[in-house]
Amino acid sequence: MIKRIAERYCSKQADIINKLKKENIDACLADSSYETSLAHHRRKQRIVIATTKHNTAIDLLLRDSEFKKIEVEL
Repeated sequence: MIKRIAERYCSKQADIINKLKKENIDACLADSSYETSLAHHRRKQRIVIATTKHNTAIDLLLRDSEFKKIEVEL
């Protein structure tokens, strides 16, 4: 039961990470000054937080599962 909950949680975090990365790339392509903006910095923070949650859940509950850790460039 706990493993299924953790797997759903990891899937949700992975979806959040992918969505934020896509939004970040799209915004950077649309506006060259976006990379220096506060919105870019905040979105990167949210990506790091979601990645940390995802990787921590894998470390604590899903070591022997199919889930892989996600690495993020800062």
